[in-house]
Amino acid sequence: MENTKTHWKTMHNYEYLGAYSLENGEDWTLTIKGTQQEMVKGQSGRDESCMVCYFEEDAKGMILNKTNAKMIQTVHGTPYVEEWIGKQIVLGTEKVTAFGETTDALRIRAYKPKVEIDPTEAIARIESCLDLDEMKKVWKELTNDERNNKEVLTAKNNMKNEIA
Repeated sequence: MENTKTHWKTMHNYEYLGAYSLENGEDWTLTIKGTQQEMVKGQSGRDESCMVCYFEEDAKGMILNKTNAKMIQTVHGTPYVEEWIGKQIVLGTEKVTAFGETTDALRIRAYKPKVEIDPTEAIARIESCLDLDEMKKVWKELTNDERNNKEVLTAKNNMKNEIA
């Protein structure tokens, strides 16, 4: 029998993601669908205008504070929210001091999610090369993820030895 625990905050109807949304220190990889300004009830109970990020996955929106918005800019190299659409982020928690106490906060991780690729097509393109010039051209056309894939690198080295 699995021993799962329920965070008390999950028992309330919170409209947005919070640190309580992630269990046992897990991280989520989410794809940005868009951002918008919304009126949100703040901790004081007053309405505040906040930046909210929505995701393609089935997840609640996330209120983006300046720290998290800056991290998306850093990870994806652009301050323009329109250019964030379709980009993936890794969401996790970290301990922060806020309002005089240490608490868990929802944070955008400082790295892009690891991309799993199927190397089959890249390997086939490399293995179809007839000479080194053609292989150099194919290699330049591959994505960084394809070029860094162990199987693709092995195929390139094998083919290079075979052609040379």
